[in-house]
Amino acid sequence: MAHENVVASLADPAAPAAVAPADNGFAALESFLTDQAPAAAAQAPPIPLPPIPLPFRATSGRYRSPLTGFQLELRVDVDGRQPLMKLSGDYFTVSGGTVTYFGSWTVDAVTTSTVNGSMVVVGTARTTWPTTFTVARVVVPRRTVLQPAAAATITWSTLTGAPGATYVCQHESGALRTVELEQDVEDGVTRFDSYNTGSLPSGGPARQLNVAAAYGEAGIQILDTGGTNVVRTSPTHIWNDASLHDAMLTHFSRYAERPQFKVWLLHAREHELTSTENVIGIMFDQKGLQRQGCASFYETIQSAAAADQRTQLYVNVHELGHCFNLFHSFHKSFMNPPLPDRPGALSWMNYPKRFNPGGSAPSGEAAFWGAFDFGFDGLELAHIRHGFRNNVIMGGSPFGTGAALEAPIQPAEAVSDTSGLQLSIRTSPDRPTLGTPIVLEIALTVQRGQLVHRASQLHPSFGQVQVTVSRPSGDTVVHRPAVLHCAASELHDAAAGEVLPVSAYIGYDAGVGQLFEDPGAYRIRASYTAPDGSVVVSNTALLRVWSPAGDDSAVVADLMLRDETGMALTLLGSDSPYLRRGMDALQEVVEEHADHRDAVYAQLAIGMNAARPFTKLHADGSVEERPPDLSRADRFLNQAIDASRGTGGLDDLTVYQVMAYLAASHAAAGDADRARRLRQDATELARSKNAPSTIQRMLRGNSDS
Repeated sequence: MAHENVVASLADPAAPAAVAPADNGFAALESFLTDQAPAAAAQAPPIPLPPIPLPFRATSGRYRSPLTGFQLELRVDVDGRQPLMKLSGDYFTVSGGTVTYFGSWTVDAVTTSTVNGSMVVVGTARTTWPTTFTVARVVVPRRTVLQPAAAATITWSTLTGAPGATYVCQHESGALRTVELEQDVEDGVTRFDSYNTGSLPSGGPARQLNVAAAYGEAGIQILDTGGTNVVRTSPTHIWNDASLHDAMLTHFSRYAERPQFKVWLLHAREHELTSTENVIGIMFDQKGLQRQGCASFYETIQSAAAADQRTQLYVNVHELGHCFNLFHSFHKSFMNPPLPDRPGALSWMNYPKRFNPGGSAPSGEAAFWGAFDFGFDGLELAHIRHGFRNNVIMGGSPFGTGAALEAPIQPAEAVSDTSGLQLSIRTSPDRPTLGTPIVLEIALTVQRGQLVHRASQLHPSFGQVQVTVSRPSGDTVVHRPAVLHCAASELHDAAAGEVLPVSAYIGYDAGVGQLFEDPGAYRIRASYTAPDGSVVVSNTALLRVWSPAGDDSAVVADLMLRDETGMALTLLGSDSPYLRRGMDALQEVVEEHADHRDAVYAQLAIGMNAARPFTKLHADGSVEERPPDLSRADRFLNQAIDASRGTGGLDDLTVYQVMAYLAASHAAAGDADRARRLRQDATELARSKNAPSTIQRMLRGNSDS
């Protein structure tokens, strides 16, 4: 009994205190334990616990075979996060010290089984090269998380079972693809860090996301190169397309004119279209340099508020998505080959304001964010994980070009059209000769009052209007603007009878370069995707490009058809050394061929470039800001304007826009009198030419201000 009291006092301080002997109870405790020892020894041995099984490694990931003959990069996607049950791979030929891309393949649906402790994956592949060995069988031994990853063995066979080649591919990464990201930030801009998705209502679990984590959830590893440079511009600096284009070529230290999984992202303050069109992102797509750079603009989303932080995450992931060759969710029909538009997609590539799942389901920005789980949709995941290499890799296929072999076709007439909208197009100038810059005049007529896009956003660079050109060579080209603007501006509440016009230079294409490079007949058609999803198809514009008449015209044609000239015209001029050959060609046209009808386009590009500032980023990271040269701008633009007051020269809309821009430049420089005279001149010219009422109202408003 005394022993029990001692033990109780040691286990529970609240128990009654025992009568302790002089040794404070330790001797009694020792005696008690000694007395109990034989009894303990007589007890049954403890029952062993079953071992806890260790979880297996994910089979999904990237594997690579040795550098001998053909090397295979194998991608397995059958478990882990959002498995798509697909296989894909890229083959490379190895010759001496060189490795060259050969082709790609994808298995769109697989069957899986476990055989003798190995994961077995089987499916039939689509390939970029002709072959009868299309059945892929991949075997990967299962390994626990404490064991190194096993190699994957792929064996090819025909549909009838004839065996083909076998490759043993070592595990390389849990990511299906890896991309190097170089990020630079403009002085005064706080680069986006991360956002907690639980800060505001959403459709997914709360988690901390940055750009790399967002792509990591999609199976893509983003490696930040760590070479962030601070672009030290003035506090009031505003970017334009020409400066950004030069910055991409100069500042992207990993730039090369070849396909590579490397991309540049600039965190900038403001684009010149941010204030008017709410442009918050831009992606460049130029022949030979496809999808290698993009920029995000923070001017309207720079606060620490949760909504702005969420938008910063969205914009950065969205713009990089374009570099992976992802179209907007509501513009999938613009791809080559086309896919159905998905305006109801809960995806990084949708516009929150354009979210429309159809039926009576909630639509718009609040509905999008409330249901968005911060991810890509299934078809987009399939593209960035398993798309054929050239259709995904930066510097590969032009924006929007997919893997199918079918040729694009002109948009078809709607069987019925109750949209209340009419789209019309015509080309300018009349009777162009080879080398003449082709401008497409686009007009949307609103037959029934409704919400539509603003006139300026009907320009193809905003993606609402797609232009398709059938050429005399027999091919059909879906026009790809070299610059894609992502804007989040409000829709326009148009009245019945309102006409919304815009003009666009379409002579240079991001995929094929010079679009009108041969004499002959061209058929041009456009389609507009309205906010409600209606696809409105235009008339067909017939364009005949004539051969140059005489040596003078032949020389001008040669100068105007340079790829660098086409890009310079797209950007309305540039100081970039990368486009110097094009700008020199335009300068030669105005100096040596001033009487040629196409000299007016050279005057336009040279004059507009002078009318605006240009930011030059040097290789050492230093910045040089060239202010507008209004004396030079007046010289060239006044020549272009005067040549266009009659029936020749530039199209009317371009003339009005040039006069308005030049007036704004003079006003910014403090010359209010010159600005007022230009605006009044533009207003009178538009009235005399019976310009659409929307244009006249805009010019009158500018004149009054």
